[in-house]
Amino acid sequence: MLQSYPANLLGNQVIWLGATPPPRAQAQRVVVVLEEQPDAYPSDDLTVILNRARGCLGKGQREAVLAELSHLRNEWDV
Repeated sequence: MLQSYPANLLGNQVIWLGATPPPRAQAQRVVVVLEEQPDAYPSDDLTVILNRARGCLGKGQREAVLAELSHLRNEWDV
């Protein structure tokens, strides 16, 4: 059965936060699971990103925008 013991990992030192595991006579393999730190800039919801991007190509006809995108793709491929 797996047991967990909360601890902080500071460099290579383990600082137990509560109950410590019982001492063992032999070495035992352990797994350390690290929580990811939240991003400094949290990712936005896709809807928010798309709403912010709306109109970034300027106001124009659909065909003009598609032609510009095609032109940009062709430049990228060259």
